[in-house]
Amino acid sequence: MKRKFIQSILKYLAKLILWRYSPLVIGVTGSVGKTSTKEAIYAVLKKQFRVERNIFNLNTEIGMPLTIIQGKDAKRNILTWFYNFFHSLWLFIYKSKNYPEILILEMSEDAPGTIKYLVDLAHPKIGVITFIGDPPVHLKYYKNINHFIEEISYLPQRLLLDGSFIFNADNHLVLGLKEETMAKTVSYGFDEKADVKITNYKLVDIGNDLRKAGMSFRLEYKGSFVPVRLEGVIGKPQAYALAAAAAVGLALEMNLVEIAEAMKDYQIPTGRTKFIPGDKGSWILDDTYNACPDSVLAALDLIKEIKAKRRVAILGDMKELGDSSKQAHELIGEAVSESVDVFIAVGEEMALAKDVIIEKNLKIEVFWFENSDEAKKSVKKMIQKGDLVLIKGSRAMEMEKITKEVLL
Repeated sequence: MKRKFIQSILKYLAKLILWRYSPLVIGVTGSVGKTSTKEAIYAVLKKQFRVERNIFNLNTEIGMPLTIIQGKDAKRNILTWFYNFFHSLWLFIYKSKNYPEILILEMSEDAPGTIKYLVDLAHPKIGVITFIGDPPVHLKYYKNINHFIEEISYLPQRLLLDGSFIFNADNHLVLGLKEETMAKTVSYGFDEKADVKITNYKLVDIGNDLRKAGMSFRLEYKGSFVPVRLEGVIGKPQAYALAAAAAVGLALEMNLVEIAEAMKDYQIPTGRTKFIPGDKGSWILDDTYNACPDSVLAALDLIKEIKAKRRVAILGDMKELGDSSKQAHELIGEAVSESVDVFIAVGEEMALAKDVIIEKNLKIEVFWFENSDEAKKSVKKMIQKGDLVLIKGSRAMEMEKITKEVLL
């Protein structure tokens, strides 16, 4: 009851602020890569425009309106809620010259109806869909994957003729949404037919200090191209996020040189493909924010490209996959066996991946722990000098506990 009451007040206040300031709204959604893409767009635009985005995971019916009214994440703090309400009224009455001219709003798809609610509230002029997994995160809350895609498709459907729909050309489930909009369409990806094309991708500076490891690639658009080289930003998922940001910049009449220069300010969000020095001279690839089959496979592909004494994958359950969970975890078991030397499974569902490896007599070391608290007691002893350790799992698995345990 209290949540519904706060939600309705926030919706009303957010509508007032949007009417008062009329910012250009960029809506970002998808089952994978939303936050990285939002942050990449912010990095590209912030030198040219007054721009703001929702921070952390404030992307729901409560969080997104808080971003619009420039409020604070109050949780259960009554005083902070009073601050939010009075601050938004002040913004409405006394027009601020500092209010953003562009809002980048990440939109959660964690339950049916959420995208519709957020799109109808914010009315984006530019819509970005990053990726739809098969199966996607949160599938548990939908009838099936078609029901999930129907939810996501509401964003391009509501874009107007003068708007832009920016989408991943390499994901067939997203590609099919191109026909759902009347807006201008701009695709991005590695595919030859992508409008904003990523070419010449490679990892760079893979030396003794993996914090400096990065990537280089070329962005091509309508016969023009620009090289991009970044330190501390690594992996194809990050290249996708930056290509989406480039497409947004182009839609707002920036040129490729300006876009590539702005990308130098991009930083990978916490808990996503970030190298951290570990105990005993090991390196940790911290990717603990969340997990689904596509993001786990991408992380495994990344560590395969990096030389190491041993590659270790510590993987927790991938939650909210519904009826697809068993098949998805078994798929990860097969992929793990081709990518690492040691596999540490955490959780009841990831035990299915462990079982695949054991049943097929695949030649890697395998261990299993019931939860992250149990795992962290033993993992530190198992890490050896020179190991490259991937740690990943759904938020509910609290895999960051293991990361903290094996840090220097």
